[in-house]
Amino acid sequence: MKPAVKSNEALDTALPLDSLLRLGDIAPQAPANLRDLIYLGIRLTPESDALDEIAWLVGQPRQPANASVCARRDPLLENIRQQLGTWFTNPSFAFQLPLATPRTAFQSRLRDALCATRPGETLTYGELAKQLTSAPRAVGQALGSNPLPIVVPCHRIISAGKNRLTGFSHTREGPLLTMKAWLLEHEAAI
Repeated sequence: MKPAVKSNEALDTALPLDSLLRLGDIAPQAPANLRDLIYLGIRLTPESDALDEIAWLVGQPRQPANASVCARRDPLLENIRQQLGTWFTNPSFAFQLPLATPRTAFQSRLRDALCATRPGETLTYGELAKQLTSAPRAVGQALGSNPLPIVVPCHRIISAGKNRLTGFSHTREGPLLTMKAWLLEHEAAI
C-alpha cells in the first residue's frame, strides 16, 4: 500500500492529484485547528474509473490538482466529494464508491476486515492481526500505508496499551494523530 500521508516535497515529484479537498469544506464540524490545516488529496486510477488514493496532506498544498487546473467537473470526483461530506455529517453512512483493487491478497483481507468494523467500534492491532493470521507490527505498517483512509477505516484500529493512539498514517504525533482522535470521537457520538 502507498503511504497515506504526503509531504509537499513528495507531492511535487508524485503524479498529480485529481482533486484537493480542504477538510473544513467537507467537514465544517471538524476541530477549528484542523479545518484549514488538513487537506485530502484524491487520486483516481489511471483509467479514472475508481478511487485509487486519499492522501492526508498537512498544510496548504503547493501543487494544484488536475481538476482545479482543468476546471474539470468529473462525475466520480464529485461523487467522492459528496460521499465524504455525507460521511463527515453521518459516520454511519456506507460508502458506495468504486475502489481500486488491492495490490496483494493481504491488502484485500485487510480491507475486508477494516470495512467490517462498524462506526464507533475499535479493534487493537493485536485483535486485527489475529483475525488476519498476521503479526501486530505487520498490520500496523499496512494500516499506516492504507491508501483509502476514511473509506477503508484504518482509524478504528488502536493500541492495546495505555496510550491507545500511537500512530496514524505513519505519524506518531502532530495534526494527523489529532485527526485520528477526532475521527474516533466523531464516530463515537453516533
